[in-house]
Amino acid sequence: MKRPVLSKSSLMAVGLVAAVVLWMLSGLVGDAGTSTPAGIGSPSTESGAAPDREALPVTVARSKAAPVVREIVVSGRIEPNRIVEVKAETEGRIVALGVERGRPIRAGELIARIDVRDREAAVAEAEKLVEHRRLQHQAAMSLEGQRLIAEVQIAEAAALLATAEAQLERARLDLARTSITAPFDGVLDERDVELGDYVGIGDSIGRVADIDPLLAVGEISEREIGFVEVGMPGRAQLADGTILEGIVRYVSPVADSATRTFRVEIALPNPEHRPAGTTAELRIPAREIEAHFLSPAVLTLDEAGNIGVKIVDVSNKVRFHEVAIVRSASDGIWVTGLPDEALVITVGQGFVAVGETVKPVPAESSAR
Repeated sequence: MKRPVLSKSSLMAVGLVAAVVLWMLSGLVGDAGTSTPAGIGSPSTESGAAPDREALPVTVARSKAAPVVREIVVSGRIEPNRIVEVKAETEGRIVALGVERGRPIRAGELIARIDVRDREAAVAEAEKLVEHRRLQHQAAMSLEGQRLIAEVQIAEAAALLATAEAQLERARLDLARTSITAPFDGVLDERDVELGDYVGIGDSIGRVADIDPLLAVGEISEREIGFVEVGMPGRAQLADGTILEGIVRYVSPVADSATRTFRVEIALPNPEHRPAGTTAELRIPAREIEAHFLSPAVLTLDEAGNIGVKIVDVSNKVRFHEVAIVRSASDGIWVTGLPDEALVITVGQGFVAVGETVKPVPAESSAR
């Protein structure tokens, strides 16, 4: 069989490919001792260090700690001073109603009246019986001096008189219980009966709430309960912004088993009869401490999520200090956790890392 004969152009193409392959191999084999692929083992990557950057400027303000009264602030609610469910103490039909629900009511003022029926007649009958028994007893006592009656008869007359007096008292009480009245000054929160309703002993007639004073009630943590005492001043800010001043009336001696918090009550005078049941923010001044007054804008978070402030130390390095907010105002907050004097980063704290060297630039006005 004949072998194929390559043309001149084919031979030239094969030779060109061989030359290219040999040139590529020469870069890897021919000079292996000195050559390295691009990008491997270069001085910049072997060291692992990025080139140093110029220190970033940050705005700082010098802050100095000052004495401030620490406030314990908790969310709470407004409750009535007391609330009582008034119940019927006798049975019968409702024949009259007094104060409308939601209206102020005075102690002894009528809520509802039960039909007296024959109760007045029962009182009159009991009064007659008492008078009769009293005359019998007086007669027996007069005969005793003449030795015309036995001692047992005198004792019997005395017993009959006592029984009649007890019956009269029960009849009068039953008659008085037909008028159901408020036990104290307050507001008729609810009325559970209407005209014509029949009620029995123990049935609910309505609820009376005492809302002067009101109680601002909150739960204090076990870390702060030691700073609160009965008689301390306190105040409550209502949802509409109204601030009511009062006195701490009660501090629970035992923590709630579920939350480990302590109930605290602030008594708030309420002559305007503001409603109970709203939310409130309780503020109780505790003790004087040293703190820094800062803008909330300087607060930041560390990698663990802790709230703190970045400052610049004497070597112009950034430091992070975890802080605690001890009091707030409309124009700033008081915090603890910083040195007595500190250069607080007010602008740029989000662009610099802890330990980084920066260029501090004083603010136009110093922090308080």
